[in-house]
Amino acid sequence: MKYMHFKASCSYAALANLLERMGVDTEDTTIALEMGLPWLLAKEGDTYISGPMLQSAEWFNLWLVPHGLYMREAKVQRDTLCTRLQKSEPLMLGIKTPYGKHAVVFVGYDGAYHFINPTHKDSTEQMMLVLVADALLERVDDSVMLASVVRRDPEQVDLNPYLKRSIQILRENVAAIERFSTVSHNADAYPPALNALFRPLLLDGISMLTLAGEETLAKRFTDLQSDLMTFMRGPSTGRLADTLSLTELKSAAEEYVQLIEKQIQS
Repeated sequence: MKYMHFKASCSYAALANLLERMGVDTEDTTIALEMGLPWLLAKEGDTYISGPMLQSAEWFNLWLVPHGLYMREAKVQRDTLCTRLQKSEPLMLGIKTPYGKHAVVFVGYDGAYHFINPTHKDSTEQMMLVLVADALLERVDDSVMLASVVRRDPEQVDLNPYLKRSIQILRENVAAIERFSTVSHNADAYPPALNALFRPLLLDGISMLTLAGEETLAKRFTDLQSDLMTFMRGPSTGRLADTLSLTELKSAAEEYVQLIEKQIQS
């Protein structure tokens, strides 16, 4: 059993568990560090994402391909999922939980569907889930992405384009936070912004910097996170910039940019 070792790492721990079934021994932290995850950001629509939220085949293959592996994804409809799994080798998919979407690893069918459920080592949650068809279907979306890993010839991956794009996105993210924070909003505007704007730097960014050993910079973002949550615990009206220091945010973000630039190979 491969456990979760950093915040929201279920998909990376799920991948480690899937690889263990193939005889490949690794951990979520190893995958994250070797693929440069602490230095990667992306944007999907109006949402900025980083760290463990980068969880599609495009990102996993940054680690898999140099190791002679490759992730394939296939989207299936909910009403065909059970039939597909009954004929399937182990694979990853996401299921609904009270805490949001969670990555699990399908490992077998014997009249019920068996899944490895990645957890932290000290968690009281079940490490294996056994779901009958109806229970499984209640916990998936109308369409479900199934991810499997196959062997292939290893090939080096050039991270430089991803790193350069990440710098651009990080700066765009800070500019978007500044635009949002200098305007008054009603309280309903803030919860969606927590995920779309603030999560990459003030949540996932903190865990990624900690993983990379950049504790001092992580602490700067943690202090900014504290200011944000102070605002959110209040009426959540008015200008966030009156509570959250945009000057400190921009300074910390530029230090983050410098760390990413150090990863770029000439």
